[in-house]
Amino acid sequence: MIAGRSVGTIGRSLIGLVVVVAIFFLLFRSLAANWGDLRAEEIDIRPALLVVSLIPGLAAIVVMSLAWSRIVGSLSPDQQGNRQLPKVFLYSWVGRYIPGKVAYVLGRFYLGRSVGVSTPVLVVSMAYEGVLLAVAAFAFASLTLIPSLAVVSESVVPYLVLPVFAIGGAVALHPRVMHWGLRFAMRLLGREMVEEDWVLAPERMAQVIGLFLITFSLSGIGLYLLIISLTSYSPGYLPLAAGTYTLAGVIGMFAIFAPAGIGVREGFMVGLLQFTMPLEMAILVALATRAWSTILDLLVVGGAFAFDYVSGDRILFAAFSGRQGVEAGREPPGALDTEEDAS
Repeated sequence: MIAGRSVGTIGRSLIGLVVVVAIFFLLFRSLAANWGDLRAEEIDIRPALLVVSLIPGLAAIVVMSLAWSRIVGSLSPDQQGNRQLPKVFLYSWVGRYIPGKVAYVLGRFYLGRSVGVSTPVLVVSMAYEGVLLAVAAFAFASLTLIPSLAVVSESVVPYLVLPVFAIGGAVALHPRVMHWGLRFAMRLLGREMVEEDWVLAPERMAQVIGLFLITFSLSGIGLYLLIISLTSYSPGYLPLAAGTYTLAGVIGMFAIFAPAGIGVREGFMVGLLQFTMPLEMAILVALATRAWSTILDLLVVGGAFAFDYVSGDRILFAAFSGRQGVEAGREPPGALDTEEDAS
């Protein structure tokens, strides 16, 4: 049975790899076939502006880590003000590059447990994070993409699904709806109702969504600066660029088979950016964005590691040595499980 699951996992990973390779092959082939036309567009690379574009991109990821920390603090009041939580998020961020996003989830769980966050809180916080992130992304894309596409595209009808998803997600997050859904799910599973404290108050969810909107705005500004570091691009297209990057990022995040959304995000970006620039330039921008975002991820993790080491916390070392929970006045990962088993 275990062997069967392993074969299935390997098969899904291989299928995902084939899809990613196929998308990049098509993008590179199209770019190579039309390289002469692309050079005629007068690419003007400005390295200084390229470096500046990293600043809002880095800030966006940090704000996202604060959003997750806020969720954890709301679910578990004893974790409010835990300065280790953003570092837990940032350390696990690079796990998205491993197919299946398993390392991303396991990294959050292992490091989260090492700083004293319980497993149930980690499960619920990540569930809230995914749902609130999607709702915020669809709302942000609705406000930025639809007005822009109404000007540059022949039809915006396909994109009207964005506000539908945003409104539907907001309704599903209403406490009454959530209580009904949780009771129904627990009844089907034959289990007791989860703790009432695990249902976030609407104002808390609004705060987290606000942080995600700030994240999308910062990353959108970063993408726009990246684009104008490569070629001329009207400031009027800034909302479209921000909405495109946000929606492509969220779709890539939920594409389990694609590590860090590789291939999926690029294909989606090309599909929307070509409304405002030649197809070849859209491909170049999408590929440059992948390199740009990878550099951002490396800088984020490197910065978190440097700060963690200099501050003396060193949660990464402590987590693997099993000391962090004890040093923080909490049980190390697995201690609670051992005590429960002994009882």
